[in-house]
Amino acid sequence: MADRPGWLTALARITDRSGDPQGVPCPRCGRDELALRYVVDPDSRVGYVLFWCGACLHGISVSRARAPEGVPVRHFDDPAATEGVPDFIRED
Repeated sequence: MADRPGWLTALARITDRSGDPQGVPCPRCGRDELALRYVVDPDSRVGYVLFWCGACLHGISVSRARAPEGVPVRHFDDPAATEGVPDFIRED
């Protein structure tokens, strides 16, 4: 079972790789099915990130996160910003 620091470490690894989750195992189940979604203000690129595993459906959300350059984002004003994000269990 992963804790929040484990998830944050995995998120940092993915961020260092320009948002590519391939090859970064889930901190909870170990599978290679991590996904993330940045929902941000279009000017500042600050908002929140949803980060989850498609296999075990656990993950975290991080507020006040800045999306790195080059990482795909959705904007706050987009009604479909969280479309396709599963209802995953948030780790504290």
